[in-house]
Amino acid sequence: MERFTPVSGDSAADRAADDLRIVKEVLAGRQDSFRELVTRYQNLVAGIAWRSGCRREDAEDVVSEVFFKVYRNLDQYRPDHPFSTWLYRLTANHLIDRSRRLKKERGRTEMPAQVEDTSPGAQDGIETDERAALVRKALGEIDERYREVMYLVYVEGLKVDETAKALGVPEGTVKTRLMRGRDALKKVLLRKNPEHFTE
Repeated sequence: MERFTPVSGDSAADRAADDLRIVKEVLAGRQDSFRELVTRYQNLVAGIAWRSGCRREDAEDVVSEVFFKVYRNLDQYRPDHPFSTWLYRLTANHLIDRSRRLKKERGRTEMPAQVEDTSPGAQDGIETDERAALVRKALGEIDERYREVMYLVYVEGLKVDETAKALGVPEGTVKTRLMRGRDALKKVLLRKNPEHFTE
C-alpha cells in the first residue's frame, strides 16, 4: 500500500492550490472533477485504514465510505489547512466511528472454553490484542489536536517534520502535542483499564 508523504517547497503549495481548485469546481456543480480528488487520495485513505487495523479486504469499503462523506461535507472544508489534513481528520474520525459501530453489531460474546487456544503463549497474544484495542479506543477520548498528531506519527508513520507540514504547524507544536497526547492517553488508560496498564 502506497504511503502518502507530504512534499516540501513549491510542490506542496502547488498541490494545495490544485486541490482547492478542484474543491471549488465540485462545489460549483462540476461533479466530474471529484474523480480527481478520489484518484489523488484513495491510496492515502486506504493506507490509513490498513494501518489503523482495518482488514485489507475492508479497505475498499472504507475508501468508498470516506469519499462519500467527503463529497457530502465538501462545503465544510476550509482552506486554512491543506485538503490532505482535512481528509486525514475525516478518515480518522470515520474509522473510529466505524470501529464503534462494528463492536456494537458484534456484541460482546465470550469465547467458549472448548475453542480457547491453550497453547503456550496464546494468552499473551490475546492480551496484546486486547491492549491494542483499548489503546485505540482511548485515543478516541483525548483532545482532537493530540489525537491527530499521535495518529499521524504513531499510526501513519510520518516523521515530526512531515506531520508539521501536513498540519501547517511548527515542529515544536507537534512535539508538544505528542507529549501532552501521551500523558492524556496514559491517564485515560489508567483510569478505565487499570488491570491492563500500570504507572
